[in-house]
Amino acid sequence: MRSVNPLLTATCLLLLAGCGNSRNDAAIDACSKAIADKVTGKTFTLERKDMGSHARDESADVVSIASTIVFDKGLSTQYQQTFDCRVRFDKDKVSDVIYLQFNWNKDDLKKVNEQ
Repeated sequence: MRSVNPLLTATCLLLLAGCGNSRNDAAIDACSKAIADKVTGKTFTLERKDMGSHARDESADVVSIASTIVFDKGLSTQYQQTFDCRVRFDKDKVSDVIYLQFNWNKDDLKKVNEQ
């Protein structure tokens, strides 16, 4: 059995970490926090992988994310809606949510209210 060189292992991990898009990750974090602040008191689920796959550079300093939020996952009252979120990055790479819109589908809400 051979031992793995710790320096080689650390270098590989750093290279793999560099493959991710930290700007998109920061945008996902910012949008997730803004959503949590807006839907306080509701049970919801966000899929980070889906948010990442729908993250787009809108301009040099703005990342746009369109994804889905699921409320009451696994319950009879479960429903989902889409949302749009835009995050602006300043020169110090600090992010601010500049736009958050829930695209409510009234048909889904009507079904929940009828139950």
